[in-house]
Amino acid sequence: MKKPIWIVIVLIMVLAISACKDKKKDDTLPVGEEGESQVTLFAPLPSFKAVFTALDQLESRDISAAIPTDMYKTKQDPYRNSFALGVLTADAIIAVRGRNKSKLMTIANEMKRITTLLNLEAEVPQLNDDIKTLVEKEQWSELEQTLDKHKKVVEDKLWEREDLDQYTLMVLGGWTEAANRVSWLINRNFTAERTKVLKQKGTWNDIYSNMKLINSASIVNEAYYKPVLELIEKVKAVLDAEIEGTYSLTQTEEILKQTDLIKAEFQK
Repeated sequence: MKKPIWIVIVLIMVLAISACKDKKKDDTLPVGEEGESQVTLFAPLPSFKAVFTALDQLESRDISAAIPTDMYKTKQDPYRNSFALGVLTADAIIAVRGRNKSKLMTIANEMKRITTLLNLEAEVPQLNDDIKTLVEKEQWSELEQTLDKHKKVVEDKLWEREDLDQYTLMVLGGWTEAANRVSWLINRNFTAERTKVLKQKGTWNDIYSNMKLINSASIVNEAYYKPVLELIEKVKAVLDAEIEGTYSLTQTEEILKQTDLIKAEFQK
């Protein structure tokens, strides 16, 4: 009779050890209010490139005019830098579409600097060299592909190492700048048809949800956090008020205004 009892005891011990290992593994992940892994709560976000289809019908010189005169910069901390990297990635693609070599190299240098500060330089070690070579050869399609790859590699790495706050802020930066610059271009020669590319309600909803999930004191206690949430809500409100899939000039001007304000908040 003793042998079956010992077998039962051994099985109980094995199950207990296994449960402890599983708990330890779960404890290494950030958790939500109800114990869910933050990786399952945060939404993976799509590329802002969908908005840039508005550029397809424009001349390169017109697109080049949309590159900001002053390169976007923020105070130097990992979270503001993540947002700035997203903004600059969008500006770099505009510079490619606008065939603006000098602006592209200036932006690429700043992107490389920020990538290094975020400890991501190993992911894209030859970014500047690759861009310089392609610029010299005027291989514009390959340049855009290189920037797309850089963006994806960096975002994937942030997601992989569970830096979900930085991931969200980088994506917010890209989408903010894409909506801002495309709205600016649309407003210069307005037609309702062109505004259809701005109808990205689902993505902005997911961005807002991700921002609400951030619980790092280094972000939520910063002066920009609450105002940015409110500004995202205002962008969402405009996008929700579509008129048969399009927007009015007043609405695109409002998107331009609110996205300008989002960028400004991160510079304070």
